[in-house]
Amino acid sequence: MSGPEESGVEGVLRGGLADRALAWLRRPGRTSRSVRALLVPALVFVVWAAISNLGLVKPIFLPTPQKLFSVWWAIGDLIPGAFWITLQMVVSGILLGGVAGLGFGLMFGYSRWARDLLEFSFDALRVVPILALIPLFLLWFGIGMRPQIALVTMGVMLLLTIVTTEAVRNVLHIHVQAALTAGASRFHIYRTVVVPSIIPHILAGLRLAVISAWGLDVAAEFMGSVQGLGFLLIAGLNNLDSARIFAMTLIFLVLAIASDFLLRAVINRTLKWTQRTASKGLVAEMLGTG
Repeated sequence: MSGPEESGVEGVLRGGLADRALAWLRRPGRTSRSVRALLVPALVFVVWAAISNLGLVKPIFLPTPQKLFSVWWAIGDLIPGAFWITLQMVVSGILLGGVAGLGFGLMFGYSRWARDLLEFSFDALRVVPILALIPLFLLWFGIGMRPQIALVTMGVMLLLTIVTTEAVRNVLHIHVQAALTAGASRFHIYRTVVVPSIIPHILAGLRLAVISAWGLDVAAEFMGSVQGLGFLLIAGLNNLDSARIFAMTLIFLVLAIASDFLLRAVINRTLKWTQRTASKGLVAEMLGTG
């Protein structure tokens, strides 16, 4: 490697441009981590652009990136209104399903009677492919936003019920035993020991639920939707317009990633007291890989 006194072309030639680039990418800074995270998407984009523009794949199967930009330009005036409709369905499903899933999970963790009565039914419902319920939801709720919100709600509820129940089951027994030794009541222990212990796990499950909600919304909008981002995607499918399908799929992808990024930022800011967020990956740091 070149010394600190070397600069310009001489430093590049002696040190090697590739070596310098790799050394920079290995740095633990936020900028280098962001660049590493974007390397694979950038590579995928380059390969996609090369294959599609060289005509190695028919455009109906893999449109060019330029074609996607032209689609976004053509339907740009429709996207804001469609996004607002879709956002309402996703947020409504997350709120309703989140409250229900958290409530059922805490109830199952607290009461053996509730588990014996309802947990088997929840397990049976969980193994049913949720998309198989679409005809029933159309029959029960009719056409419109109600069956779509109901589908997202059910998916989020089942996921958070499982996450919350398992989080309660995995609370360290030594914490509960210490509270019992101190003479605390059962409900007091559950409220002051168990619930605070499972908050990081619940929020991790919420991240998964938020991402899943966007996918559930796409399935929900196939139930005769006449508005929303899913409707724009369906229009492309009906016309065998692969460029529109790709364009709308990428919009859903960006929305899911943005939602997860914002939620993760909130979690890291509000849960600084947890071991994971406080140490930025304690195990990785201990192993020298963080």
